[in-house]
Amino acid sequence: MTGMMIRNLLLTSALFCSMAAPPALAQSIRTIESTPLQEVGPWGAAALPLGLERLDSDLWQGADPGTLALAFDRIGPDLRFPSLQRLVRQAVFSGGSAPVGDIELARARFLAANRLGPSEAATRLFLTVPRLTADPALVNLAIDAAFRAGRTDEACGWVASPGLDEANSTSASPSWLETRATCYALNGEAGAANLSVDLARSKGQTDTWLGRAVAAVSGPVTNPPPFRADSGRALALSMKAQLRFPKGLANNGDPAALSSILIWPDFATRVPTEEATLLLRRAAQTGVASPAQEALLRMPIPAAVDHPAPAADATTVPQGATLAPPLPQPPPPPPIAETWAKTFSQAAIAQSRALEARLLVDDLRDLFQTAPDQIPPLAMQTLAEAALWTGDVRLAQALEIRSPTPLSPRQRLVLALLDPVAGDRPIQRHIEAATNPNAQRQAIRDALIAWSAGMPTLGGLAALVQPGLPDMKGGQAGVRTALVLAAERGSKGEVALLVGLALQGQEPASADAETVAIAVRALRRVGLTAQAVDLARDYLLALDMVIPTRAAAAATPATQPATAKPSPAPASASTGLRTNTSAPTQARAAAPAATTQPNQAKPAPTLLPTKPTPPSPKAKTKAPSKPSWTPPK
Repeated sequence: MTGMMIRNLLLTSALFCSMAAPPALAQSIRTIESTPLQEVGPWGAAALPLGLERLDSDLWQGADPGTLALAFDRIGPDLRFPSLQRLVRQAVFSGGSAPVGDIELARARFLAANRLGPSEAATRLFLTVPRLTADPALVNLAIDAAFRAGRTDEACGWVASPGLDEANSTSASPSWLETRATCYALNGEAGAANLSVDLARSKGQTDTWLGRAVAAVSGPVTNPPPFRADSGRALALSMKAQLRFPKGLANNGDPAALSSILIWPDFATRVPTEEATLLLRRAAQTGVASPAQEALLRMPIPAAVDHPAPAADATTVPQGATLAPPLPQPPPPPPIAETWAKTFSQAAIAQSRALEARLLVDDLRDLFQTAPDQIPPLAMQTLAEAALWTGDVRLAQALEIRSPTPLSPRQRLVLALLDPVAGDRPIQRHIEAATNPNAQRQAIRDALIAWSAGMPTLGGLAALVQPGLPDMKGGQAGVRTALVLAAERGSKGEVALLVGLALQGQEPASADAETVAIAVRALRRVGLTAQAVDLARDYLLALDMVIPTRAAAAATPATQPATAKPSPAPASASTGLRTNTSAPTQARAAAPAATTQPNQAKPAPTLLPTKPTPPSPKAKTKAPSKPSWTPPK
């Protein structure tokens, strides 16, 4: 009887304790119960690059395994739409419920993360994988990510783990032997490193670079190998041996490799400041720089300097001599807003212009709120365009109101696209403003993008069926069809990857309009509405980019532009990235201002009289040189 009473008392106490459970514990229980079992595996791992938000956990639901595997395999960092740089990385680095597919499909996602970068986020992504050591192939990818991020001790710690070493030693693959050779070389064990290199060669490894890099790490060599960053091992050896960076690294360097170099332990002491700035700018343009790194590129606002009037010179002047006038004082520096406008307008491609807009928009917003009179009126139209690139509708509208130069029809269309209360009339005005057949066809193309992005279609759709629309030149019909089918299945992640794949390597200003329209509609259909608007904004603003002529840049670069469409640069053989991606530096932006200053090279008058030099009779006046580039008619 006593035992039964004790049992009933314990059950009653347990019941009251469960009823009085704290809210936090109850919330944790509900969270665990609501989490799908598929998110526990590798697909649930998530580690977003700094500054990006995670997509919904259902982003992989409804995906076709075959299409998704090809998309992971083919997607690369050559994404020249600024919005796609963010969207594709959001999809790859966000975790969610697992789609239908095997473990190879999950590994393909992590391989794409290593390829896209940034390397710091890729390393964090592997750390969130539960039971990572259960999959040796996934651990090998984690080792490569750790090498890329400069965490060589962590990478070699994985190599030394008994279970992983046994699993890879059984197959004795050349890749694993190369990894062991890398760790031995980094640890100063040259003999063991060379032995692993010989074993790798005996297993079929034919690349002689590894042996040369190991030798360069061990000591000085007469013929060092070239710098390589195509894998984490190669990057770690190149940085340890202090191999010379290739000349084109700041122009067409691989974004993932750049993100690794920037966070390498001895980067600040090894790389000169000027070269480091160029590498950082390239990383920021390609979407792998963190917000803190990108902030280092912001142009400092100079403090106001008061120039006192020169004091009167009481020096006694000899009789018959004249006192030389004082040297002319340098003119005050141009307003900082004018410098912003010049720098922004000189950015020749969409990646550079979007970066310059991000760098100046916060200071521009503060300056407009505190001292709007310090913004030259003729620079407001250019700065309003910069606000559009960042999506700041209120700032763009405020600058447009004060600007004596109106926005272009396409810029007004983008402003209406970003304004949630905009109606259909901006599209109609844009079409009606076209004064010739060619301009009308371009306006209808712009309307196609705006309607695809969700602007109301209250009228004007009949323009889409009129004859004479621009011919579509996109050749990726298969990718576009797969994109439509993925949107019909509602697979957000698959749509995001296929949009990036369809526009990969294309400059926004010359991208196929039909492909852009299909991509924008697909994003809206799966609920990625903000990303759809951003993609349409990038395309329309790139079409309307203006580049000042040299003569105009010397006079008023921000206010006298000549319309020009940037042409795609030839692709690099190693990375396929555009070579001309460096935006103007601060020194370059300030250079045109020097041409407007008075000529200070004239000699100042002296106390001694001098005879004027008569002109030579054979002297001829040179005709003004013709500009090397003229705006298209």
